[in-house]
Amino acid sequence: MDWSPGYREQPPPAALLPSVACLWARVVGPGADAVTAVLPDACVDLIWERGVGVYVAGPDTGPVPSRSPAGTVLAALRFAPGAAGPALGMPMLSLSILTM
Repeated sequence: MDWSPGYREQPPPAALLPSVACLWARVVGPGADAVTAVLPDACVDLIWERGVGVYVAGPDTGPVPSRSPAGTVLAALRFAPGAAGPALGMPMLSLSILTM
């Protein structure tokens, strides 16, 4: 994985198919906050954020603004639609209720 500033995706290892759609990383360079709209894609992401830890995001039901301050480093695994619940051992509805 390239850790220079920017957003990049790469295909998952063959052993993770078909449950994982991709691996991705986002690095926000110094002096530049990043604001993007995360569009709904029926996927759930397991995200590690430097200084924060691991969390689950999605599935989104509409566009969600995402702001990352300068220096943010994210690495994630994007589950294929419907694969996160079985992989994490819980229905995603239960997880969203826990995080509300």
